[in-house]
Amino acid sequence: MATLTEKVIETLLEQGADLVGIAPVERFANAPEGHKPTDFLPGCKSVVSIALHLLQGTADVWGEPDRPGKTISPYLFYGYGLTNLESSRIVNRMAKQLEYLGHKTLCFLPTWTTSMYKYYDETVTSGKIQAEFSHRHAAVAAGIAEFGWSTLALTPEFGAMQRFNSILTTAELEPTPMYDGPELCRKDDCKTGCARKCPAAALSETEGQTLTIGDKTITYAMRDDVRCTYGIYGMIEGSGGRSKVQIPEGPGRFEHLYMERQSESVHMYDKTMLENCFGLICGDFCGKCLHQCSSKKLAAKDMKGYDLSKRHSSVARFSL
Repeated sequence: MATLTEKVIETLLEQGADLVGIAPVERFANAPEGHKPTDFLPGCKSVVSIALHLLQGTADVWGEPDRPGKTISPYLFYGYGLTNLESSRIVNRMAKQLEYLGHKTLCFLPTWTTSMYKYYDETVTSGKIQAEFSHRHAAVAAGIAEFGWSTLALTPEFGAMQRFNSILTTAELEPTPMYDGPELCRKDDCKTGCARKCPAAALSETEGQTLTIGDKTITYAMRDDVRCTYGIYGMIEGSGGRSKVQIPEGPGRFEHLYMERQSESVHMYDKTMLENCFGLICGDFCGKCLHQCSSKKLAAKDMKGYDLSKRHSSVARFSL
């Protein structure tokens, strides 16, 4: 087991992953029915999680098109589209290598609506967007990350500045420990900045939801996924586009979102982006909760005594 595990981790780092972790399938025991690894891959024993770091410059330059020296285009591609394609290439290649050794494997899309297709009916009814498999939850289960109030998975190396992908496999790999370092989300220090900065008011500043991964109980914000989608599409002021759609008061409503998306309220330039290069190739307009998260900066002082070299990280490898 140890030899195969070492080979998997080393190969993933060589192929371009910045962080690698492995979760035994038992850590997903409390995942919702229909979203557990074994719901899709009977006999699954391990979930391999990888993270790809996003360049800090893509966060610093992000801004509406009328602001001098600011642009959203680097984030759209390097912070989203290319990162998702690169992570897909990496996990697909590793999955093939595991299958060469006789271990069945399965990978899910890193993001976007195609990863939610199975649950569209539930999404429209509940207003809660659900992917078939959550790469963020897998990253936490594998010890790469811990959840922040924003519902994003944070790491000591990069804060919120990474995206995740996963490999489900019947191979029995040696688990990596869950994260046990200093707290990464300092919502009291940043005064819940993710919720305050959200142009769609999609995150609650005070109301949380609780879940259990492995032996850890986690609380993060209640999130209105429909309201969030207005920002993803750049339909509202402050989300990176030119449109200024007004979201109705109260919980988000899909019927309003989709009617407005087709209306004249959405700027023609934003429509061009949505129609021609959105999704896996170019990512969401907004992402403020991710690229404006201050978690890494606020946790830096306490991180000085935490040994990052014990993690499977390209940061540690490159520093040597």
